[in-house]
Amino acid sequence: MYISRSSSKHSSGKEYHSILLRQSYREGNKVKKRTIANLSNCREEEIKQIENALKSKMTPNISGNDSFKIVQGRSIGSVYVLYKVAERLGIVSALGNSFHGKLALWLIISRIIEQGSRLSAT
Repeated sequence: MYISRSSSKHSSGKEYHSILLRQSYREGNKVKKRTIANLSNCREEEIKQIENALKSKMTPNISGNDSFKIVQGRSIGSVYVLYKVAERLGIVSALGNSFHGKLALWLIISRIIEQGSRLSAT
């Protein structure tokens, strides 16, 4: 992947600039290009960071004094325990293995863990 910058002049004399994130690939003997994203509306510093990330591929380059902290999310243990309880009570087999059955089971488990609406369960 690479960043492609291009300029084009319109018949009215106005000049347009486009910045694209592209990928080149080979189809038979021809090299083709696929546009992944249009970065024309991004700020220049964001584009520079994307370019740096593409150049260094494996090691992220954190510029400046930006620090980040890894925080553990909620534990999966409560979901697992409630799923096993639902299995023992026969709720899982009653709801079935369809998409809607799994969704209903997830709504039941999420409401037990934390009160809220269906939307808050996502």
